[in-house]
Amino acid sequence: MAPPNVPGLLVKGRRAVFLDRDGCINSMVYLPDFGLVDSPQNPDQFQLLPGVAESIRSIKAMGFLAVVVSNQPGIAKGKSTPALVEQVTQTMHRQLAEGGAAVDAVYYCLHHPEAVAPEYRLTCACRKPQPGLLLQAADDLGIDLGASFMVGDGLTDVQAGNAAGCSTIFLGVHRCDVYEVMARQNARPDYFSADLRAVAEILREHVSDQPTFTTPAKKAYHVHFS
Repeated sequence: MAPPNVPGLLVKGRRAVFLDRDGCINSMVYLPDFGLVDSPQNPDQFQLLPGVAESIRSIKAMGFLAVVVSNQPGIAKGKSTPALVEQVTQTMHRQLAEGGAAVDAVYYCLHHPEAVAPEYRLTCACRKPQPGLLLQAADDLGIDLGASFMVGDGLTDVQAGNAAGCSTIFLGVHRCDVYEVMARQNARPDYFSADLRAVAEILREHVSDQPTFTTPAKKAYHVHFS
């Protein structure tokens, strides 16, 4: 939404909701070849979680950009290929579009410090809990990090959001044992939420008395930090 033509109005940076992908936007999958539950490694395994498209529509209707920031070390670990990563991403876009929703940008970190592929074996600044993905998105899209939110189901999401100066929302049950681990890891979220639908309600309450005008979003694009 473009800012109104009001003389002397100071337009701040855009607000954004940074979204982890796996476990936040889509379900995790069981990979029998590796014997573990992990990110979808091919497009046939990708499935949006219930209510995600509706929630992203609500987030954007409130004037936030929706930006995916996700660690995707599948290539580094030898579980995936660049082509499959791109196909999964396109499947995400397609399923969101079928629900009338879209994200504004997608940022992946492809590195891992113990990668089997030497070109991805790196201790980088973009792998969460480092805030590099959020900082790059803020620079690219003109985002005010202090007015933005990081949403995810992992402690590294909370840590990355805290390091970037965002408010943080943890997807999961607020249990004593979970909170104790968070306290030990210095990863205290500002909010707990059961799912992305509840996140939209948190944001609605937060911004109801804080009008912010944003400039039009750029065309959606992907950034792979390889």
